Parts: sequence; C-alpha cells; structure tokens
Amino acid sequence: MMNEYLEYQKSVALEFQAYKDRIRYMIGNHHWGEDGRYKEILLINYLRRILPNTVSVGTGFVRNKEKLTSQIDIIIYANNIPLLFSEGDFIITTPENVIGIIEVKSTAYASNIGKIIEKANRNAFIICEENERILFNGIFAYDISHASDNTFIHNIEAIDYSEIVGTPTARTRCTAKGFQCVNHIVLGSQRFVKYFPTGYPYLTDISMPVKSPYYGLYNMFDELAIAYFISNLQEYVLDSTLPVQQQEYLDLSELYKFFYPIKEGKETRLVGKAIMAKELENIIY
Repeated sequence: MMNEYLEYQKSVALEFQAYKDRIRYMIGNHHWGEDGRYKEILLINYLRRILPNTVSVGTGFVRNKEKLTSQIDIIIYANNIPLLFSEGDFIITTPENVIGIIEVKSTAYASNIGKIIEKANRNAFIICEENERILFNGIFAYDISHASDNTFIHNIEAIDYSEIVGTPTARTRCTAKGFQCVNHIVLGSQRFVKYFPTGYPYLTDISMPVKSPYYGLYNMFDELAIAYFISNLQEYVLDSTLPVQQQEYLDLSELYKFFYPIKEGKETRLVGKAIMAKELENIIY
C-alpha cells in the first residue's frame, strides 16, 4: 500500500527545485544577489502557506534593549505582540514574539558551515539573552557542495562550543545557550541535520548513546530533507502557540504521521554525529 504522506513530503523538494530553477533559467549566472533574495522569498511564501495564521513570517532585525541582531533572513513571530517597525516583509521586533529564525543560503560549503552556524548562534543569543528560552534556529541551504559527509561533520565539530557545553566537572551537558543554538539544518534535498542538546542517552538498535550535545547528520536519500526541516518547524510552532491544556485534549497522531512519514524512523538514515564535547563521554552519571 502506498504511503500517501511519504509521497506528498517527497513532492515538497520537487516543488522547491522547480521554483528555484525557473529564476535561474531566466537570469542564468547573472545577478547572484537577486537569485539569493528570490530563494528567501520562495521560502517565506511557502511558510506563509503552511504555518498557522497565529504567526507571521518576515525578514529584518530583532532588538533586545541596546543589542541588535545582524539582519536575519527569515523571522517567524507571533501576532499577539506589536512590532517595533513593519514595512512589507521587512520588520524590526523585540524578542518576546520571536518563535524562530532561519538563515537561507543558496549553497552550503563544508569550508564555511561553521561560520554560518556561529552567525546564527550569535543572533539567537542576542534574542534569548541567556534565559531558559528556546528558539527554532534553522539554516536552509538549497544546495550542498561536493564535500563528503565526514568533512561536514568534522567542520561542525571544529566550532568553539565553550559557551554552549557545560564543563565536565559540573556534569552538565548544556548551558542556557546550548538550548538556543542552531538546531535544524537542511543541506540540499537529501542532507538533514538535527541538534540534540542533551545528547542521546539511550542505547537502541540503531543509535549508540551520546552524553554530549551533538548534531546528527542524516541522508534522506528520497528527497525528504526539506520536508523534515519544515515539519520540525511546524511542530515547534504548534508547541509554542497551542496551550498545553489544549494539546492534551487533541489527538495529533495523524498530524505527526504526516509530519514524519518514515515508518522506521529517521534514525535509520543516520550518517554520523558531530559531537560537541567528547570529554563528556567519559563521565559516569
């Protein structure tokens, strides 16, 4: 029997591919800046179609007291708090209504993946200001360079995580900032990266336990990387905007089957793990 949800989610990548190719056919290799801006607009418009009307999507800055983020490609924000400024898609807002932020890239290169993550982290830290808050913090790259998966994993591991990971003597896996850093990455249509701030402490048939925070890189070989990125965002928006009491009375099982249609689970697609603090692996809790 055909898994209709799986086939639908596969078609999401095809839709993005078709739209981004149309502009490339028109402008060729010219006006790369406009091509990049078009890809931001493409994702913004898609998110507006599939996110609930309790949130909006724009681009701009977040101001937290005297601190200001760098320009953020996509800001997902709740509609129940006024913006500081709004003109078309461009907004300036305060942290209170920010639900998620996304950096959009035409192509992700292994050589600069660390810089992209660090930039997104700095914006999140300004928004959250070391409190217990959690954001959806994403990087959306339409294409990926030809570097190996291991090269991407190595370069993600090479980032300085001293602000994020607790010290071994403290026996804490994460600081407050550790729950705010980049948590979802799409690298083309087949590579999906998800962040696990508290590690993966349980031994299963498909994954060894990890005590340190880490990034898992998955080969979504059936073009599901974009769909899984968007589904994780939809789940996060749902959790952030729907009161817990209301969630308890709703049966969302069918919705989650739609979000994540791989019956055997995405962990079967795991390629490797970028572990933030390998020294934590030797601690006995």
